[in-house]
Amino acid sequence: MQCPKGCSTPMKKRKEEKIFYRNGKPIVISELTMHICPSCGQESLPLTSARIVEDVLKGKHKPSGKFTAELYEISSIE
Repeated sequence: MQCPKGCSTPMKKRKEEKIFYRNGKPIVISELTMHICPSCGQESLPLTSARIVEDVLKGKHKPSGKFTAELYEISSIE
């Protein structure tokens, strides 16, 4: 697959961990197949992965666990 930004290097298929939001709350989907341009970093979500994300966001799958993370708000740092 070629990069949508026109880079000459073909995109590489990789498994990624991505954060999405459902009802304003973050969820993580791990092992998500993505196409990533090694030249510019542009990401592309294949149709099969997009359907998985859609099903997860619609609540069609049960989570396999929970995660917690520290939150840093820029307004509290400046």
